[in-house]
Order: sequence, then C-alpha cells, then structure tokens
Amino acid sequence: MDGLWLYVLWTLGAYAAGSIPIGDIIGRAKGVAVRSLGTGNPGAANVYREIGPAYGVAVFALDGVKGAAATLPLLLMDAPPAAAGGATAAVLAGHFLPIPWRSFGGTGMVVAIGATAGLLPAGFAIAAVPSLLCIRLTRSTGFSGALFFGTSVVSGWIVHRDEVAALAVVLAAVAVRLKAFAQYRGQ
Repeated sequence: MDGLWLYVLWTLGAYAAGSIPIGDIIGRAKGVAVRSLGTGNPGAANVYREIGPAYGVAVFALDGVKGAAATLPLLLMDAPPAAAGGATAAVLAGHFLPIPWRSFGGTGMVVAIGATAGLLPAGFAIAAVPSLLCIRLTRSTGFSGALFFGTSVVSGWIVHRDEVAALAVVLAAVAVRLKAFAQYRGQ
C-alpha cells in the first residue's frame, strides 16, 4: 500500500511540474508575450522563431526535462510501467490544462518526448538522432515528432518488450496530435 501512495503523490507532482509554463516564463523574461506572436503556442518552435534560437532551445530542453522528470525516476526505482504511464498522462494534463495559471498550455510534443525517456529509454535514444536530423533538414516539427514517436515505439518495443510502456508512448503521441489539432484548427 505504501507504493500506491508514492505513485499517487508522484502523479500529482507530475501534474504540477507539467503545469509550469516554460515558454511563457522565458517570453516574459525577454519582455515578450509569446502567445501574441506567430502561432500563439508557447512551445519551443514558436519561441525559437519569434524570440530567438537560444530561447527556443531553452524551452525545448526545459519542457523535455519536465517530461523526463515525470518518468525517468520511476524507471530507476523499478516502478511498474503503469506508474510511468500515469505520470506521463499527468505531466501532459498539467501542460495542456495548467489549472494554477488559468490558461491553456502548448501542444506538449516536447514534454511527451521527454516522458519517453523513462518509458522506453532505448527507443528514446534510438529515435533522438534521426528526429533531430529531420528537424534540422525539414524544419517540420510535426513530421519530426511523428518520426520520433514512431521510431521510439517500434525500436523501444523491440528492445524492452514492454507493451504498457509502448502503449503509453502511443497514447501520449495521440494526445499531442489531438491537442495540436484542437489548438490550430482555426488557423
């Protein structure tokens, strides 16, 4: 029973971490309302384009850390994959709907990528290089994200043989896609 309470508290902490609006914070530090520029998304790509490359990379890194912080320690503690799946759902929920800030968050792609590090670490490592090359060559975050998730699920499942973790990554990718569709359908 003690383990259950740890996972419940961990999941609540993952939601709280997910709700930290990194892009907004970095934009405010630069004196820029990032939601009023470009796509209006406070994510790494919009910050990169509208505020500057160094700031976009910072948002990418910190959003990725939010996702990894939700799942990687659970992997290291040998927690059940369902606990990491729950933490992934919570960190994404916090990112999508950060209740303390009364605003909507970004699409969560980088947060989900970070969470993959604790769900399918080998898949994360295998998918990272081709996905980074893809973004560098195509400048398409959507295509690069799809490449990352597809590669990480297939290669991660081959290495880890963990259906729960693979399903959690697939569901995270679907959630990111649905959030992006809902956010950009009017544009």
